Amino acid sequence: MRKVCGLLPALGLFFGISQTASAAETTRVASSFDEGNPFDLHFGVGYDYEYKKAAILREWSDGQTNWIARDLLYRQQRHTVMPSLEIGLYKDIAIYANLPIVVSDARSYSFDQEADPCVYSDQVNATNPVATCVNRLNSTSIRDGIIPRDGFDGTNTSDPYGAFSGSESDIFRGPVRRGFDQVHVGLKIGILSQQRLSHMPHWVIGLEGRFAVGKPMTFSRDIINNDPAGNHRVGRGVHELGLWTALSHRYRFLDPFFTAYWYQGVRAGNTEFRNLSAFGAQTKVNPQSMVGVSFGTEIVPFERKAKSQKFALELRGLAMLRYGGRGYSEAWELLSDSPALVGTNDPATGQCSQSQITQVVQYAKSNPEDSDYINNSGATGCVRFNGITDIQDFATFGFRGGINANLSKTATLQLGVNATTDTRHFISSASRGDADAVQGGDPERVDPGTAEVNPVRRDVIDNVGRRYMVDDVWSLTGYFRFLLTF
Repeated sequence: MRKVCGLLPALGLFFGISQTASAAETTRVASSFDEGNPFDLHFGVGYDYEYKKAAILREWSDGQTNWIARDLLYRQQRHTVMPSLEIGLYKDIAIYANLPIVVSDARSYSFDQEADPCVYSDQVNATNPVATCVNRLNSTSIRDGIIPRDGFDGTNTSDPYGAFSGSESDIFRGPVRRGFDQVHVGLKIGILSQQRLSHMPHWVIGLEGRFAVGKPMTFSRDIINNDPAGNHRVGRGVHELGLWTALSHRYRFLDPFFTAYWYQGVRAGNTEFRNLSAFGAQTKVNPQSMVGVSFGTEIVPFERKAKSQKFALELRGLAMLRYGGRGYSEAWELLSDSPALVGTNDPATGQCSQSQITQVVQYAKSNPEDSDYINNSGATGCVRFNGITDIQDFATFGFRGGINANLSKTATLQLGVNATTDTRHFISSASRGDADAVQGGDPERVDPGTAEVNPVRRDVIDNVGRRYMVDDVWSLTGYFRFLLTF
């Protein structure tokens, strides 16, 4: 999961404290050429710890009825340090830059065994007619060969396939990742200022670009003889270009605020978001975009204006929609480089038939440590899957509670916590393609072996009745900020 605080439109504003204006943190702007304050430069450093948990579900079909079945639990822990710089260009006009540095990102998967009572498939009887918990016997990811039967440990380069052969619930652990994803740069302009016109609100608008600077993360199970650099990256190969606005108005000890933002996701030059539309009817190419709002208030029980000291409690609610694209889902490491997901990037060639895919899967189940499972299985024309999938539009809702303390004219401290949840959504939902992509074909049917087929689709995860989805998504992020103003 990308972090919730990384999605807020006023992220750059958290690092700017104006000495000439008293406003909610969401509408602060470094301001130069004011009387008694010819130049503002703000430098800050922040730290985030994010813990995320989600239930990975799977559609299950008997040919007549579809059910949603439990499968896996996903957990992620990420530590991020974020230096920031803001420079006042003129009165209430500033440029800013933030560089999130991921110190550690660890992801793991276990069988979903949280139901009470916990009934497994071999324990089903008249009293408990339905299995409520998952193990190797009834996991659909194990059944389809997406995960090796004894799991995979990306942190154990000497024996990655032998770590989870016992009765434990853990089944898959990704390698530890670290590094850079994006740099955030922007321009913000204070349209109105309550400090300058007491009857008006603080109103700030901004332009922001989040540019990919880190190489894109990839995942390979070939770590016994090789430890690919992509296994340890955190970059997504995504640019995000957007607009945001923020308003606040101080009234006695309350400072209510509102923010709104929109960011368009765009593939970077170096990216795993591949455009294969020249070979087939790929319906989605770019990463998801997002739009959202947040609202809340600062409660100020203590303030000494003469010494520029203030203590405020911040309460904030947020809502966001991610829409219209592809992405690194909670299950992308499970899917990436899985023998069950080999396929072809050029459907019209007729290469990599279903019988060859079955051949690869059967070979990989018997030889899980063979990294050259495509060639050694005898299949031809098949390519590995990179794990990026078409993701259904979904909403995020959350709450933030924190403390904003101006310690002096030059020092500010912020700390608090963000808590968010996502609505249930499919994370593998690529369409079959476009029935009208080839002239002369059946307009009601995507013809196999033609350019009408979507080249990023994999039937084992994209067919209705086999799709993956996530639910019960919870993310908790503790944050700390310390800022110096010069």
